[in-house]
Amino acid sequence: MNFPVVIPVRNEQDNITPLLVEICAVLDRWADYEVIYVDDGSTDATRVRLFAVRRTYPQLRVLRHAQTSGQSAALMSGVRAARGRWIVTLDGDGQNDPADIPRLLAVVGDPTQPKSLKLVTGHRHRRRDSPLKRVSSRIANGVRGWLLRDHTPDSGCGLKLICRET
Repeated sequence: MNFPVVIPVRNEQDNITPLLVEICAVLDRWADYEVIYVDDGSTDATRVRLFAVRRTYPQLRVLRHAQTSGQSAALMSGVRAARGRWIVTLDGDGQNDPADIPRLLAVVGDPTQPKSLKLVTGHRHRRRDSPLKRVSSRIANGVRGWLLRDHTPDSGCGLKLICRET
């Protein structure tokens, strides 16, 4: 079973290696996984760090946008390149704990069996965002929840498990 982890990054040079180390520590017990970093046109040393660390971690794949296209485009590039029925996504800023990935997988149970569930999302409890960003997110989640009535507390959380078909 292949579990790809897709991580969009832009100017996250200091987070590349620590996040990769955490992910590998969690997923090494799984039969097969790959980590796909999508560099969305970084202007710092993110690209250099990605290619340097790739020598040590063969499960790492690096994709790069020549210019900044945005987080959604970077996620889509990574998902399209990923191999596997279920795809894990994480933010590259280190606010999502890779140790939560098995908890997402446990929600779907045996990922080889057909399920009606197509998306499992995380919920950030201890955010390290500015007060303005937290308030903006709270408002956006409130409006979204009011419209969809799905009781999702944090739709903006980067930690997700998505069925490829979705």
